[in-house]
Amino acid sequence: MPIHEKSLIDGVIEKDSAVVDGVDVSGRWNTFIKERLLTDYHEDFVQEVKSLQGGKTVTNCWQCGTCTSGCCLHTDYGLREFNPRYFIYLAQTGNVDELKKYENVIWRCISCNKCVERCPKGVKVEEVVHAIDEVMRKRGLAEDTPGSRWDRTYLDNIMVTGVLDELGLTLKYVRSEKPADFTRGFMARMAFKILKNGNVRTGPIRRRTKGWKKMKKVADSILEADGYGSTK
Repeated sequence: MPIHEKSLIDGVIEKDSAVVDGVDVSGRWNTFIKERLLTDYHEDFVQEVKSLQGGKTVTNCWQCGTCTSGCCLHTDYGLREFNPRYFIYLAQTGNVDELKKYENVIWRCISCNKCVERCPKGVKVEEVVHAIDEVMRKRGLAEDTPGSRWDRTYLDNIMVTGVLDELGLTLKYVRSEKPADFTRGFMARMAFKILKNGNVRTGPIRRRTKGWKKMKKVADSILEADGYGSTK
C-alpha cells in the first residue's frame, strides 16, 4: 500500500545498519508495516483550497518533489518538517488529521519562490502553501500565527490609502506581537533610518493613491469574494 502518513514508519526502521560484503543484514529490508484503513479523509478540503485565488493550481501537482528539494527552508535552513510536496499531497487527499500536525510549520514559508520557478507543472507552490494554511485556520485546524497576523496587519495598512505606511505597519505589528527587547531595538533603529532618509511619509502625511476611494470599493469586493472579508 502507499505510505502517506510518516507516523506509520517513524520509529519502526532502525537507524543502525549492518552491512556484510555489501549486503544489508540489519533486517530493515524485511520490515513489515501493519496496514491501517484511514476513513477520515475530507474530500472537500482541496476544493476549498482551489477556490482561493492562491490555491487554483493545487490540483496540477504530480508529486515530483522538485519544490521540496529546492526549498531553502527544507535544505539550507534545516527545517526538514517543511515539505511543500507533502503539504500539497495531504491537501489533495484531504488527510486533515495528518496536515494538522504541521500547523506550526506550514506558515513559515518565506516566499522566496524558488519552488514556483522550478515546478515543471506550473504549480504556484508558494501561493498554494499559503492557501492551505488559510483554509486550515478557517476550519479551526490551526491557530493564528505570526505570519497570518503580519499578513492581516499589512493588508489593513495598505487598504487605508492604497500606499504602504512602513512605519505605521512596523509600530502596529510590534505592539501586537510584543517581541523581545533586541527585536524592538532593531525595529526602532530601522524606523529611525526610514524617517531620516526623507523618502517615507507616515501618519497624517502619508501618501495616498489617486482616486483610492473608488478603487478601494473594487479591492474590497475582490477580497471579500476570495474569502478575506472586508478591510478597515
